[in-house]
Amino acid sequence: MTWVITRFTRYPAILAMLVLVGGFAPAQSDHLPKEGDPAPAFSITTDRGKRISPGVFGGNLLVLNFWETSCVPCVKEMRSLSDFARKFRSEQVVVVAVGGDEDAKKYRRFLRDHRMALETYRDPDRRISRSFGTYMFPETYLIRDGRIIRKVVGAIDWMSTDITAFVRAAAVKK
Repeated sequence: MTWVITRFTRYPAILAMLVLVGGFAPAQSDHLPKEGDPAPAFSITTDRGKRISPGVFGGNLLVLNFWETSCVPCVKEMRSLSDFARKFRSEQVVVVAVGGDEDAKKYRRFLRDHRMALETYRDPDRRISRSFGTYMFPETYLIRDGRIIRKVVGAIDWMSTDITAFVRAAAVKK
């Protein structure tokens, strides 16, 4: 390796590029969870006091949604996600919306004004969303038995026939 460095000292731009590429190689190989993988470990107490983790959440299916109040598609999606949570509560589907808001007052005001029928949690450091590889909102993971069974990127209508049929089938598989 020293001969490579010695050889490229005459070309500092190339040397800098080699160092940068070599330095980012481990970051590029980090494993991002995908469907079928175990969900990253986390444990939270929701704003309503419910303890939630991928393996223990008090139901058959966990719907974990990452969002924030400044995300227009997220806000539009919240109404259908809240209706979905209400509709599937009796089928042991637990819906948790994890907000990435840094501003606690804005977050609480949003929850108060919208009266959502789902569990919520504020994660201003985005520790949980980062562990899932989520950097753009909204993004949602459906988790059963501690494993990711579906990933939804972007906002959807949670009351659509496609998603409700998938959830009904997934919630009864045990």
